[in-house]
Amino acid sequence: VPGGYGGIVVVGTTLYFEAWTGATELWAYETTNSTAWQAADIYPGSPGSAPGYWGGFVKVGTTLYFDAMDDNTGSELWAHDTESGTTWQVADINSGSGSSAPGYYAGINVVGTKLYFCATDGNSGYDLWSHDTVAGTTGRVADINWGSEDSIPGKLSGLTAVGTTLY
Repeated sequence: VPGGYGGIVVVGTTLYFEAWTGATELWAYETTNSTAWQAADIYPGSPGSAPGYWGGFVKVGTTLYFDAMDDNTGSELWAHDTESGTTWQVADINSGSGSSAPGYYAGINVVGTKLYFCATDGNSGYDLWSHDTVAGTTGRVADINWGSEDSIPGKLSGLTAVGTTLY
């Protein structure tokens, strides 16, 4: 089912979503001429990168942000520039082959030009993380349940942005 994991994001007249064609990858559909194409092949072959599986898709300007998996770094934060068609890994939070699973409990949330999401670095459990889309920096916001235990922000009620404040 196209958009089954992360939903569908609209940029201009183009829809972006994940779809299965032997592997799950990022696809696009141009509504003005009914053309579909694979926008990115992050993890070639089966099972694919499963873009948006944990955190869905969000956009800042013309750039999509989402979680995706590759065969070297597990599930991490990725981006796709809809104007140039380029796709890149934004951060390897759980460095190496471990997965940080950004957005696992509360999705990926946009506040201004910052993304907020729950992720793990493999040492301190699931905590609140952010990515500044202008500065290109990613870091832990808070280790609420200090140490290796999870704080799991947003697990039960999600995270909500009101103006420039995240709740």
